[in-house]
Amino acid sequence: MRTPRRSARLLSMAGFLLAACPTNADELSQAAPFERKVWPILATHCVVCHGAEKPKGRLDLRTVSSIVRGGESGPAVIPRNAAASAIIERVVAGEMPPGDKRKLTVEEVAILRSWIQAGAPAEHPDLVPAAPPPVTDADRQFWAFRPLQPQQPPAADERAGNPVDAFLLTRLAEKGLPGGFSPQADRVTLIRRLSFDLVGLPPSPEEVDRFLADVAPDAYDRLVDRLLASPHFGERWGRHWLDAAGYADTVGFDIDATLIITSEGKWLYRDYVIRALNDDKPFDRFITEQLAGDELYDWRNSPHLTVEMREALIATGFLRTARDLTHEDVGVIPQNFHNILHDTLEIVGTSLLGLTVNCARCHDHKFDPIPQEDYYRLTALFTPAYNPQAWRPVIPFAATVQDRSLADIAPAEVAQRERANQIIDEQIDGLKKGLADLRRPYEARLFESKLSALPEPIRGDVKTAIETPADKRTEIQKYLADKLGGALAVKPEETAAALTDADKAAVASLEAKIAEADSGRRGWGKIQALWDVGPPPETHVLLRGNHETPGPEVGPGFLRVLCTSEADAQATVLQPAPTTSGRRTAFARWLTRADSPASSLLARVMVNRVWAHLFGRGIVPTTDNFGVQGQRPTHPELLDWLSLEFVSGGWRIKPLVRQIVTSAAYRQASYRPEGASPESPDPAAVDPANDLLWRMRLRRLESEVVRDAVLATSGSLNTIGGGPPILSRAQSDGLVVIDKERLAALSDAWRRSVYLLARRAYNLSLLTVFDQPLVATNCLCRDASAVPLQSLTMLNDDFVAEQAGFFADRVEAAASVPPVQVELAFRLALARRPEDSETAWCQELLAQQAQLLQGSGLDSRQAAHQALVQLCRTLFNTSEFLYTE
Repeated sequence: MRTPRRSARLLSMAGFLLAACPTNADELSQAAPFERKVWPILATHCVVCHGAEKPKGRLDLRTVSSIVRGGESGPAVIPRNAAASAIIERVVAGEMPPGDKRKLTVEEVAILRSWIQAGAPAEHPDLVPAAPPPVTDADRQFWAFRPLQPQQPPAADERAGNPVDAFLLTRLAEKGLPGGFSPQADRVTLIRRLSFDLVGLPPSPEEVDRFLADVAPDAYDRLVDRLLASPHFGERWGRHWLDAAGYADTVGFDIDATLIITSEGKWLYRDYVIRALNDDKPFDRFITEQLAGDELYDWRNSPHLTVEMREALIATGFLRTARDLTHEDVGVIPQNFHNILHDTLEIVGTSLLGLTVNCARCHDHKFDPIPQEDYYRLTALFTPAYNPQAWRPVIPFAATVQDRSLADIAPAEVAQRERANQIIDEQIDGLKKGLADLRRPYEARLFESKLSALPEPIRGDVKTAIETPADKRTEIQKYLADKLGGALAVKPEETAAALTDADKAAVASLEAKIAEADSGRRGWGKIQALWDVGPPPETHVLLRGNHETPGPEVGPGFLRVLCTSEADAQATVLQPAPTTSGRRTAFARWLTRADSPASSLLARVMVNRVWAHLFGRGIVPTTDNFGVQGQRPTHPELLDWLSLEFVSGGWRIKPLVRQIVTSAAYRQASYRPEGASPESPDPAAVDPANDLLWRMRLRRLESEVVRDAVLATSGSLNTIGGGPPILSRAQSDGLVVIDKERLAALSDAWRRSVYLLARRAYNLSLLTVFDQPLVATNCLCRDASAVPLQSLTMLNDDFVAEQAGFFADRVEAAASVPPVQVELAFRLALARRPEDSETAWCQELLAQQAQLLQGSGLDSRQAAHQALVQLCRTLFNTSEFLYTE
């Protein structure tokens, strides 16, 4: 039963619609025709549920006949009686479309009613009309798809550190919070926050002291510049990008903790990312190299690879991060080929455009204006390299299989070295023949000697059996060879002992020549790159996304919603290098072209991601979805202003980061002091989620930063960068730890976490506990939980216990009395000095623990040391150590 309020609302809406409907015969004859006016409305809002093979409620809204026939609840439309038509009643009541889907506008409802009143006319009542234009100008007006528009920062007041603050303060005032930001955080909090955000490491006591002593007005700005120039910046922000790219060192699904399969040289891409960010490579160039680095230079015909060529080829490792199951022959099947291609497109779509384009693999996207045809036009950009008809596996599982890797030298150099190595092989073969000839008489005599020990009747048969090739032996000969062949075999050491002095000298000379010749052999490393493997194949729309049911053929193209016209959506292939299609170069230039709506979206997505890394949440909270189902930006003008600044500033990330971290918003405290602005409303009541940033957000450190902070605090951090990953192993108890038996040096176990073996699953247990993501495709936003297992790990983990010992050693080396030790321990772990009450508590803890430990048999020095270890481990386990505020 309808409530009076709902009935009144329906009557009011119905009255408006009646007024909007035609009332005479002439107007009725001109009512909206089904195919041109009504069908686009139904196709947009209704046929997702009421169409296809199994329409909901058995109501099919694709033809006029099926609409009038209706479904389980009867006819949806009664011609010439809109008031009695169920479709009008359900739409006006707001019941359809269901849930949060966009409701019909008043104008759209009026069109439906006008059509019904006119008798539901249609040119072909029994035919499903042609699909409406898949992408309309109205679709292009969605906020994320519009080109960036110049934004004038609001007038700033004395509270604004830069234009960023002006936008934020204006929004706060609009929401009734004229008090603005919380007070600025203290300097210790600022340097700790900034150090973790920019380089992922805690500041040292010396760095804190220098900053506190620097009273110059630009002290904070210079601190920002110093951290941005640090080589650790690339390691910290490289990890962010590697998440977005879905980087892993392992191959395949990674479903067995004990089975680790890697491909040679894959880590070169990780190092490329770190270098690019340290060098502040323009983001548009960064993206272009990753999408089409192999197409930027004619490396195939170059006599050698230049540094630029090699970097560009390594950069295409971005397109090699999808799960690849073709490392063994059973995985080399078309289903895997297409899955890798689709996963690659998903990574590209989410990381660069913030769109779930992969939803259009099987059908038109149900929410965003991405037709299935557009999805496969994008796919055609990558099929010359990921060609299902000419597939290359990730690892050569047989000697005759060509894998998906390139030599790290030019093809001409590879051919030259292969020829030189062949000459060496021939030389070595000749020397080995000389060795065999020299040893043969001795081996024959030793063999005859051993044979003579056998009973005389079987000697001849045994000798014949051994000299007969294995595949031609009779059953008796196989038996004799198996039983007696091992005993009669002449061992190399037996031959060496039997040689005369002269022949020993000759053997030594030949072996030296073999070793010398072999040392001249030259090899090469591998680059896990992507490049076109042949002419572009045909690309088809796959019905329901199934490679076994190809549909119409499509050419390469772009998302029409991000293009100004159909012609702009066609991939105009630029002049490619020889044997290169140029399709991915066209894609990269479309993405980064100044006049392309795609470049506006690319800039928004990256700026928003940078903002999220610094504030804990993006201006668009759904960093992975800028589509219709994503959340709207809290500060759209600020996002567009920052994005334009980013693009006009040369697409450089470091100036963008600097702009944000020098704002008053970033420097404010994470709490509002009680009674700070008694005349203003309580911001916690007006904006409890802190969407408007009236205070800084409290943030838990990411998993790698927790581990790196432990190492830095203990003094054992190995800051050497780059190179192959540090391997891990799974123990029988289920823990995953560093594989210390496979370290080049013991200190490699203490390198930064970005250099550890990156797996899709089964990363170090310490990292997993602190929410290291499981990587199916990629990760655009990490989770941050607070669970008891984290505290238990920090108290009991062997690595933490080891580092707590090193931490205590570091403290003892610099301080000998408990009060000074407590102060230094706090400064190393938390960057601040302890309060008097904390000093008293810690000294009490040290005294009690030392007394207990002496009672267990330790001498006073050992007991004092172990007590200090317990204090250090406790500091590791504090929330203050694990969070930035």
